[in-house]
Amino acid sequence: MINAEDLKIGDIVQTNKDCMFPKDTLCIVTEIHPDRQYNDKKGVVSLKAVNDDDDGPWGTWCCNIDGVPVTPEILRNNDFKEEVEGEYFTRPIKARAGSSLSRYLAVERKKYAWAIFIKYYNVTGYALLCHIKYVHELQLVLKILKFNPEIKV
Repeated sequence: MINAEDLKIGDIVQTNKDCMFPKDTLCIVTEIHPDRQYNDKKGVVSLKAVNDDDDGPWGTWCCNIDGVPVTPEILRNNDFKEEVEGEYFTRPIKARAGSSLSRYLAVERKKYAWAIFIKYYNVTGYALLCHIKYVHELQLVLKILKFNPEIKV
């Protein structure tokens, strides 16, 4: 279950039960309504299926959706270079004007999540940005770093 305030329009989620879509359907969030009239429902979202030409979007309670887990396949399909099989991925970050240091985004599998770092080529230091588990969290990180937040799943 995801709270409405943790979502952004364009986030990719999946249904966790049959609602307007069958269970485990991948969907894109098109509207967000943090309705608190029913606290146990955690808000309402409008969804459109990722791989479908239905006539949606359709509304559902946030308690009916979950995050899509980040997988090595998703990272590979979204311009991340696999450095260590299934464990460590990188993606270059466009250099800032006037900067001679080349940076890259590093995504490393940890026990229960993925750690996202900014690292510099030929420099040993790095900055841990956050830990993520789900595609919608990865989309937010990419958006903040001015990458295209659209993800291929």
